[in-house]
Amino acid sequence: MKLLILTASRFVLACLIAVSLAPALSVDAAETGTAIDVFGKTMTVPAAFKEAPKQNRMIAHEFAASDGDDATARVTMMAAGGGVKANLDRWKGQFSGDAKEIGEVENFDVAGFEVHLIEVSGNYAETMGGGPFSGGKKVMRENYGMMGAIIVDPRGPSYFVKMIGPSSVIEANESEFKTMIKSLSE
Repeated sequence: MKLLILTASRFVLACLIAVSLAPALSVDAAETGTAIDVFGKTMTVPAAFKEAPKQNRMIAHEFAASDGDDATARVTMMAAGGGVKANLDRWKGQFSGDAKEIGEVENFDVAGFEVHLIEVSGNYAETMGGGPFSGGKKVMRENYGMMGAIIVDPRGPSYFVKMIGPSSVIEANESEFKTMIKSLSE
């Protein structure tokens, strides 16, 4: 009986410690971000990017990035096919206008993947109702930007990570986006 009371006391003490640490543990987890599986590797999405509802079934994960005001950008992630050049050209072609700017494609390797990163800005032709190949109505969004990364898996499809929204949001989150892509690890 004495052993049972001692064991019960230790259990209660352990529960009290766990409960008192729970808020601290959840704060730490929130500060580190969300772990996403990319072809068996882990990529950490910044805690500042908030999970958002996926706007279509093709998207594996969707987040919202902010510039600290009311403006937000969509951060989408999905596996997809097609060549790197064809997709980069398509992304560039979604932007137009006198203020259109296309950054140099940054190529690097991370966690055994070849990565192609690009930044584009200008007037963005957003396809409403299903994606770029749906033939849906296009809405022009002025002063928009995009950071896009194509993560090439040598065994098959690629993984697309894009942040699209007002230029102010893209600029405010450029560093976090690049850090996220470079966070890929075993």
